[in-house]
Amino acid sequence: MPVSGILYGHAVSQPCRSVQWYLDYCGNTTVERKLVDLRGKEQMKPEFLAKFPNHQVPAFETEDGFCFGESLAVLKYVARGDPEMTPKTIQDEARLDEYFGRHYSQVRKFTREVFYHHLVSKEMDKKTEGLVVIKPLLETYDALLGKQDYVLGSSLTLADFLFAPEVDQLQFVDDNVLLPYKNILSYLERLTTNIKGYKEDISAMKAAIGL
Repeated sequence: MPVSGILYGHAVSQPCRSVQWYLDYCGNTTVERKLVDLRGKEQMKPEFLAKFPNHQVPAFETEDGFCFGESLAVLKYVARGDPEMTPKTIQDEARLDEYFGRHYSQVRKFTREVFYHHLVSKEMDKKTEGLVVIKPLLETYDALLGKQDYVLGSSLTLADFLFAPEVDQLQFVDDNVLLPYKNILSYLERLTTNIKGYKEDISAMKAAIGL
């Protein structure tokens, strides 16, 4: 049975896009999407804090009023029971958990730095430095995706819904950053073609950052 509830978020947030892209991919129509005006500090208003004291998105409210946040927790919650996203073996589950750890300590750590300096701090020298630092990571995943279709092998997993939005956003802060990585570009095209709301999410993100 599809998950129901309310997803609070904004397309400018990569963690929000991870959840939104998954819901769009699987065709979920039972989760309501509620826009949170991050620029207007809606996440700091009493009514939002009453439900989500950490004032972050994505955040999720179930039909019975249970509220929680953190992108991985929300993504795993909305994907529960989806046979395509359920690891087939304990080894598959271990690989997925391994990527979850790597995602936040490596992938998101570096992409977030670039995006932050482009959008928030406006320190372009630090953004440029970040684009240099991230090259080894992109090279590693480009080589990996030259051998297999998805981050963890031949099958789409939740790892892809974390990884793809992080890397995809880089091309909107620098037109050339992904050009040398043909396998990553092919991977992104292959994945986003099957995400119905991709263009709308990207348009919202670009509008939010002034592109």
